[in-house]
Amino acid sequence: MELYSKTLAQGGRIPERCAYGRLGESGETVPSDNLNPHLAWSKVPEGTRAYVVACLDDDVPTDFGELVDGELPAWQPRRRFVHWVQANVPAEVTEIAEGALSNDSKLAPGFGLAGVNDYSRGNPVEPGAVGTGYDGPCPPGIDSRHHVYRWIVAALDAELQLPEVFTWSDVAEAMKGHVLACSELQGFYSLNPRLAERAGTH
Repeated sequence: MELYSKTLAQGGRIPERCAYGRLGESGETVPSDNLNPHLAWSKVPEGTRAYVVACLDDDVPTDFGELVDGELPAWQPRRRFVHWVQANVPAEVTEIAEGALSNDSKLAPGFGLAGVNDYSRGNPVEPGAVGTGYDGPCPPGIDSRHHVYRWIVAALDAELQLPEVFTWSDVAEAMKGHVLACSELQGFYSLNPRLAERAGTH
């Protein structure tokens, strides 16, 4: 299976319109457009019955009190933050337009089920609100590491049996034994003004 995007370049910087936060004029973090990127996939395995779409960031700091020269050190141990989990996307869907499942359109019909992401902070959230569906990158502005985001599409041989309110952990467990193929794109993003300037983005 091949995954491609009109929005994301493999290994490139994620456009700030697809982020939850962007750099303001004075280097502060301000709200961005929070648009899901365009994703499309081809060469789908025979027997595909549904897809899972996800965005994961495995570069989230684990100790916000540990600063070196005013920044979170790049070598600090990291953990995962889930930005998007969309389950039971119908087999006939092989493309999601940029912004199609964003903001007021998170629950647009025809694209399966929107799960709970980690902006929920583990608290109950209303379907379609922040903390459900897609919410883009917003890494700490004092982090000295570029965060790498993984955009994943998995082809499954069956629809998943999930609770009414589900997370990536629920999906990952339910997918076991059902994945026919998986493909991913990676992009990076930072809200550290020093890193953004080095990347030529601010």
